[in-house]
Amino acid sequence: MDLSRQSSKMEQHGTMSSMEMLAPVTATRTNQLNLTFSELGYTVRSNFLTKDRKALLSQISGDFRPGELIAIVGPSGAGKSTLMDILAGFTTENVTGSCEVNGRERDIRAFRRSSAYIMQDDNLQPLLTVEEAMRCAADLKLDTTAQDKEQAINVILKELGLDQARRTLSKSLSGGEKKRLSIALELISNPPIMFFDEPTSGLDSVTSRQCFGILKSLAADGRTIVCTVHQPSDTLFDMIDHLYVLAEGKCCYAGSAGQLVNFLRDSCRLDCPTYHNPADFLLEVINGDYGDHLPGMIAASENGLCERWRVLREDELAPTPVAGSSKSPLPPAPTIPAHPKAQKLDYELAPRLPLPSTPIFYELSGSGGKAYYAAGFWRQLWILLKRNALRLSRDRVLTFTRLTMHLCVALLVSVIFFRIGQDAAHALDNFALLFFSLMFVMYSAFSATLVTFPAELPILTREHFNRWYRLRSFYLAQKLADLPVQVCAASVYTLVVFHMSGQYPEPYATRLGLFLAMYVLVGLVSQMIGLIVGTLLDIQNGVIFGPFFIMPFLVFGGFFVYLKDAPQFLHWLFHVSFIKYGFEGVVVAVYGSNRPKMPCSKEYCHFRAPQTLLEIVDMKNSNYLVSVTFLVALYFLLDCVAFTALFFKLRARKYR
Repeated sequence: MDLSRQSSKMEQHGTMSSMEMLAPVTATRTNQLNLTFSELGYTVRSNFLTKDRKALLSQISGDFRPGELIAIVGPSGAGKSTLMDILAGFTTENVTGSCEVNGRERDIRAFRRSSAYIMQDDNLQPLLTVEEAMRCAADLKLDTTAQDKEQAINVILKELGLDQARRTLSKSLSGGEKKRLSIALELISNPPIMFFDEPTSGLDSVTSRQCFGILKSLAADGRTIVCTVHQPSDTLFDMIDHLYVLAEGKCCYAGSAGQLVNFLRDSCRLDCPTYHNPADFLLEVINGDYGDHLPGMIAASENGLCERWRVLREDELAPTPVAGSSKSPLPPAPTIPAHPKAQKLDYELAPRLPLPSTPIFYELSGSGGKAYYAAGFWRQLWILLKRNALRLSRDRVLTFTRLTMHLCVALLVSVIFFRIGQDAAHALDNFALLFFSLMFVMYSAFSATLVTFPAELPILTREHFNRWYRLRSFYLAQKLADLPVQVCAASVYTLVVFHMSGQYPEPYATRLGLFLAMYVLVGLVSQMIGLIVGTLLDIQNGVIFGPFFIMPFLVFGGFFVYLKDAPQFLHWLFHVSFIKYGFEGVVVAVYGSNRPKMPCSKEYCHFRAPQTLLEIVDMKNSNYLVSVTFLVALYFLLDCVAFTALFFKLRARKYR
């Protein structure tokens, strides 16, 4: 519905809508972004064993202008997503050629402040409602009052048709609703240029048309909207303003969607059947169904340089040339008669979106003094902590099931080893109990992080790239949010086992504290190892190869093989095993510090004196303080390694 029509209707009823309360922010000449690229190329290494490189894009050029819905089309493997990643700044390495914004060389940091990239996979927080996700995005991306943020959320949710789903968890949304929520989350900062990778993927025809209608309305407000579409339907094709066709890494057409059939007639001498979808006909021609016309199409489009087939709408604002720019004025619209399929249908599109927030416009001079993030580090940390706390409170697997599992295993183990801690006749059994408990805490902490953290990486990739927060804010918030859960889980298990197995050495409070602290430290170190493995490997490979990273620590932990019995050349493995230090700390907490002789339930007990046990298991000279120092130092070392691994994991996606 047209805004003027809606406004007049409101005036007749003497009321004012929320849309009228907000001044529509329609892009003007001063804040529109005209994205051009020239002789753009991208190569990748063919394989790890050779230095040969394969060209995915070959010296292509193009001009993407504001106010247009631009679709990058082509067969599979044509380079659509590669081009999208480069234009959005997601890929920056091994790229040749130049990208310009409003006639000047693109500054990647300034450009990323003014753009948004909505990837093919939605990658939403599944345990947040629509309203909670929007409020978190507004807090992170807008530096304004709470009232303005709430107003922005209300307008966007209403206009994108998500108002009725405010309190629905993201995981319960339909495919179309998830796609609209992805758009809404990035639209909150009102970027003048937006990129969409396969926005209709997985959607039915009706939902795809609604999604394209939203993109059309965003472009009508003066934004530059760029999307990739594998094979648009007849309906979607008629909604495209500018078509950019790729094949084999080269541009074989760049111009109005309505002039495609005329281009094919002029360059290939091929006529599209009257009732045939031009997009389907185009892919058939590229595929060679009518002969080898691809070289001729690439030559006719001059690999994207040809402007002959671009048609300006009457309401389109031509970009104003920047002083010193070499760009020539646009050529007049072609006068070739249009094919019947080239005539646009009068679709009822989504309403124009009045954006309440002030856009972060691209500044030609670079950073221009604007903060790269809307919120500071401490505010980002606080917002992410609240989000993680809310998410963990609803995550039964990571929180409630984890705590319940620790309690159930503790009860089971305690029944088997009931009240043996004070009996010298069961000293070796108690020794085995202490190691099993350490092993259980280690594996539970390791596997929980190993399985759950990789699921957060796609969300981190999307949000961090779109400037929601700093990487260190996310990392610290992730650690601090899960820290109470891990400490609580290890404490529940330890306290139950300590008391039910009869570990009551004097002084009670001191030994209990030392006992508990050692299990918590081992759990935290194991969790950090799981975080590193989960960062470097996906879930499937992590589950398969994860135990390989932690098994050596277990073997040389001081239970299966004693240090005095191992070959000399393997002693260093004992000295780097955190399980060894944790196990020594636990045993010293229970049997060390000059513990008096223990009672014996049999006629003879070899281990009535705790020092005898410590000497047999080669822990007579073990020191609790050394164990604590090693584990704390190792935790912080692994912490640095985990953050570095996460940093390079994101950088491996070829953006900074």
